[in-house]
Amino acid sequence: LDKWLIIPDIQSTNIDKLKMAVIKGEDKWDEPILKRFPMSEDEALADMNSFFGDGFAKYERERSRADIESSTSKLSAHLRIGTLSPNEFYHKIESSNLEYNERKTISRRLVWRDLAYYHLASFPDMRDKSIRLHYDDTEWCSPEEEEKRFNGWKKGQTGYPLVDAGMRELWHSGWMTQSVRMVVASFLCEHLRVNWVRGAEYFHYTLV
Repeated sequence: LDKWLIIPDIQSTNIDKLKMAVIKGEDKWDEPILKRFPMSEDEALADMNSFFGDGFAKYERERSRADIESSTSKLSAHLRIGTLSPNEFYHKIESSNLEYNERKTISRRLVWRDLAYYHLASFPDMRDKSIRLHYDDTEWCSPEEEEKRFNGWKKGQTGYPLVDAGMRELWHSGWMTQSVRMVVASFLCEHLRVNWVRGAEYFHYTLV
């Protein structure tokens, strides 16, 4: 227990020394993403309040719908960047007038989010090595075939409408709903037989 009580010596670095990527060229692909996700606390609170005014009461029954704009909160970017506190979001959920069975899943998903961070801390190699070792025996497609299939998946050119729509939305907006993420990820691994590590890397590159 004592090791968790140690306060680390935290130092800061100026943002201009972080060697962050600069978007160059004529294709300003970052502009629609920045427009859709302005990262500020005011925007985060406005988005949260908008969700509670429109989609929260329907979330339990519509959260898996890919065809309804308000089916999810779209707050994952704010939670990831830190413009919205998961504590604030959780207590707003719990203090609502909805019964437990009408709000249980969204609270659980906040807990699963922290569980994912715990997994990363416990299994630091899990970004490129399965934590379930029997998956190491999975037979993937050949390297030549993998490149062709992976590129088709990235560009939304698989011929499967839901998969393609999700991947195109991801590239153009930096976001896709959780249910569609599970669909496209499963499609990449189970149907195209492309190693999951490549999909994880692409998600890391594109998802806000």
